[in-house]
Amino acid sequence: MKSLFFYGTLCHQPLLDLVLAGQSFSARAARLPDHAVFWAKDQIFPMITPQPGGQADGLLVEGLSEQAIARLNHYEGGFAFALTEMTVITKAGPATAEVYVPQPGLWTAGAPWSLTDWAQDWGEITLEAAREVMSYMGILSVEEVAQRFAMIRLRAASKLRARATSAPAQLRSDWGPDRVEVSRHMRPYTNFFAVEEQDLSFPRFDGTMSPKVNRAAFVGGDAVTVLPYDPSRDSVLLIEQFRIGPYMRGDQRPWILEPIAGRIDPGEQPEATAHREALEEANLTLGALEKVAFYYPTPGAVTEYLYSYVAICDLPDEVAGLGGVLGEAEDIRSHILSFEQLMGLVASGEADNAPLLLSAMWLSQNRDRLRHAS
Repeated sequence: MKSLFFYGTLCHQPLLDLVLAGQSFSARAARLPDHAVFWAKDQIFPMITPQPGGQADGLLVEGLSEQAIARLNHYEGGFAFALTEMTVITKAGPATAEVYVPQPGLWTAGAPWSLTDWAQDWGEITLEAAREVMSYMGILSVEEVAQRFAMIRLRAASKLRARATSAPAQLRSDWGPDRVEVSRHMRPYTNFFAVEEQDLSFPRFDGTMSPKVNRAAFVGGDAVTVLPYDPSRDSVLLIEQFRIGPYMRGDQRPWILEPIAGRIDPGEQPEATAHREALEEANLTLGALEKVAFYYPTPGAVTEYLYSYVAICDLPDEVAGLGGVLGEAEDIRSHILSFEQLMGLVASGEADNAPLLLSAMWLSQNRDRLRHAS
């Protein structure tokens, strides 16, 4: 049996219970002298560093089996931490325990760590992400989990956003997911996206349950689209880029004209994503955002949920050009078009994706109002 000292997120009891999944242990308060705990800069987890005279408060967890240690290593290994033996102080006196410490030079210390602040801002997302991380134990290595963790957290944030959304049910059935009976759940593929497969039964409109069926979904994160519009010039900005979906389908024109778009980062609001993506993709500062629609583009097979906006902004001809985040292999060209040219693309079929078509149609209905308000 082993003892570990936790100073960060695993001091959060729900997370510790989830990772250990029924493994027995005992826990008591402890502190690690001559150390301090900080937020890892630009991250949502802490790091511990030597600090003479300092004190790192935490939790001494004892009686951990080899299986429990394996589960902890699977979870923490993805964060590039390694176990180091140290002496901690408890009310009963000194005790020897292993501590997860970061690789030297990997992270930079930020502000002093606060478990309370972390639990309030990131606790739920972390718990949801941890469920997926732990499901890969024995399937993926800690290195493979680490490579996928950004998208795991993105999917977790999308699931929480869906649960927090109160969608109206005036016409459709007011049935929730608790009415669905799942007998088997699998995740046969995961990388940038995930494929989840379930054997399930669902309630039918005649009051009976359906026979057991197999269904699969392409699981991604929520995203934002934004069509910049200049009311004074009556013009819009479109971006053009290579898209893997049309290419994989065999489309002879896989470079697609679209609104600005991007995935919503965990902890980020859709409106903030719209402003961030406009800067990244087109070096464009947006004004007021007008809601077009919030919707599932392909509910029969894809979990992605879109927040589409038209944004008021200034669009002189010189804002058109090249953009994108090089680190994400983005290669983007932007175009300035008149409203009439935009609707010409809709009529000809060159505008051939749902967010652009929907945003163009919304703009055609609201254009006069936006121009009169400018």
